[in-house]
Amino acid sequence: MGQLFLKALCENHHPTFMKLIKKCVVVGVSACIYYLSLLINEWIWGDPGFSFDVHWVFFPSGIRFVLVLLALESGALGIALGGILWIYQDHPDLGLHFALITGCLAGLSPLLARQISVIFLGLDREFKVVSPMTLMKTSLLFATLSALLHQIWFYALGLTESLPSSFCVMALSNWAGTLLVLMAFKFLVQRPPGPSVDRQNF
Repeated sequence: MGQLFLKALCENHHPTFMKLIKKCVVVGVSACIYYLSLLINEWIWGDPGFSFDVHWVFFPSGIRFVLVLLALESGALGIALGGILWIYQDHPDLGLHFALITGCLAGLSPLLARQISVIFLGLDREFKVVSPMTLMKTSLLFATLSALLHQIWFYALGLTESLPSSFCVMALSNWAGTLLVLMAFKFLVQRPPGPSVDRQNF
């Protein structure tokens, strides 16, 4: 019965159904990638070194940057889901509501920064033609906006003592992590061909 229902659904609403499936896959993959980036970041750098949830270098910020630029709302939703899972696992004493709001901030802030970049910084909406200067400005906006929203939320809960200093360090750590991810992507994309390719061309 279930297989017949699924078959009928696919036949009657095939384009819409397939589009929904693709979006769900993108959301799931984005959530896994972001969660793994948080896990790796903690494995490399350890616990936050400056104040609550503020690392000296936070390269998951770069993962958020790339996911939202490429996958838009689906990437943002995946970031939020991965963030909620990580935060609830890392800070269970702060409750589920803290994990939900903080995870949503992690997904919403890069999406909001992307929209601001399209309007004010000239970012190509389709991300087909992007100058290095625009990419640099956009990455800085991503880093600072995310840090600002998170630190206002943490300060409101009394989790951080100094809003200005925690904001500055978090913004810089976000930007440093974003630049590291962008450089890694550039290296992978522009990697020179191997010897086998050269021999074939010869």
